[in-house]
Amino acid sequence: MTRHARAGASPVELGRAVLGLWHLSRSFRGRDQAVLHGVLGVRQLAQAALVARAGTGNAHTLSALVDAAHGATMVPLALDPQRRRFALQQVGIAAALTVAEVAVVGRGGRR
Repeated sequence: MTRHARAGASPVELGRAVLGLWHLSRSFRGRDQAVLHGVLGVRQLAQAALVARAGTGNAHTLSALVDAAHGATMVPLALDPQRRRFALQQVGIAAALTVAEVAVVGRGGRR
């Protein structure tokens, strides 16, 4: 059983929301990989809102799994030379968010 996180948005969710807005701004400005930035921007904002609303350890754990899956899906994309930089950046971001979400939950043991 995981312990509950603090009520409200954690710094991870605030950072995730900022990241989502950054992705959307890159999408709206027509930057490289605009469609992918748009999709990721919406996903990051929705994920931040849902995890902040739930505020539970389980929500943070699920969020970490989503981030890890995202990082894994970017690895094959890195094989495409035109998308390599974007994909490797996303692997790094996903890894950082996964670690941050796990840190919010902690060991999850009973106290």
